[in-house]
Amino acid sequence: MRYLFKHLHVGWLYVVQALKMRLEYRADFLLECLAALLQQASGLLMLHVLFENIPMLQNWSREEVFFMYGFMLIPRACFDAFAMSLYGFSDRYIVQGEMDRLLLRPLSSLFQMLLEGISFDFIADLTLGIAVISYAWAKLGLEWSVSTGLLLMLMIFGAWGVLTGVFLFMSTLSFWSQDRVGFIPPVYNLLNFAQYPLNIFHRAIVFGLTYVIPFGFVSYYPSTLFLRDAASTPSLAYFTPLAGLLCLAIGCGMWRLGLRKYAGAGS
Repeated sequence: MRYLFKHLHVGWLYVVQALKMRLEYRADFLLECLAALLQQASGLLMLHVLFENIPMLQNWSREEVFFMYGFMLIPRACFDAFAMSLYGFSDRYIVQGEMDRLLLRPLSSLFQMLLEGISFDFIADLTLGIAVISYAWAKLGLEWSVSTGLLLMLMIFGAWGVLTGVFLFMSTLSFWSQDRVGFIPPVYNLLNFAQYPLNIFHRAIVFGLTYVIPFGFVSYYPSTLFLRDAASTPSLAYFTPLAGLLCLAIGCGMWRLGLRKYAGAGS
């Protein structure tokens, strides 16, 4: 318990320090948030244009796809809050040897690495995601209750776990490859599929985004719990929290294996 409280305290100090650094240049911070908001809004605009030309896409309405898009933005924003270190992990921590610095401290190396990647640009995505879900929820006439809210939070946690676990796994491959670019960029592009219903794609894509790189659990599967009745909801939707925990466990397990492989930056 003392070990946990120590990490929580240090984590809070990391967040406060990062916030102070970002707010030192407030105009720059606001412009970055605005740019992130416009970038995600452009994706929403593309969906709107798509449904202006195709009123119904495989029996999905525009508001239902908006709901999926908004849902995806929330776990993605929670992931992006601590994801910058994962994107540059190979170059910064393996090739440049900064992993040695993390290993010398009496704290979890994974904990330190994630906190060093704190970014507050996620606020724009989180705000837009909540706004889009609220809009779609009202337009679709979905019921709201305490149990529905708890289910929504549970599904968001599962989706966040999938994202974090997958990209942590991809980052840890750098312990063996030591490539400056790493494996994350091509995998990150697959997230574009998560903003659409999976059943509009070829079966091979559906299989890959369900069982290989499970981005289907980031939006499509959990969203169907709220958009469809029990008879038409894919059974895999109920496994979203389990998928998140499994991806996190695999990612953390690969991290421990990678640390055993890591031999330091010295010659």
